[in-house]
Amino acid sequence: MSLPPENIHPRRLIDAADAALQAVVEVADLLNGSYVPPTRLMGSAMQPECLGEFTFCEVQEATAFLVRLGVLPT
Repeated sequence: MSLPPENIHPRRLIDAADAALQAVVEVADLLNGSYVPPTRLMGSAMQPECLGEFTFCEVQEATAFLVRLGVLPT
């Protein structure tokens, strides 16, 4: 069950989406190109620093936004 969406300011959503993309690239570099969804990185030992200033809900909303744009896979 997913958490209800927060009311995220558009600029904050874009910043979280940027961090989510950066995190995906950083982790893919470590895992020989494997994709790990940003929400799975939150709170894990592999969580990149760039996600540290965002809540799980913000990263969840940013990931959903990037999926809707076709930037990240479903």
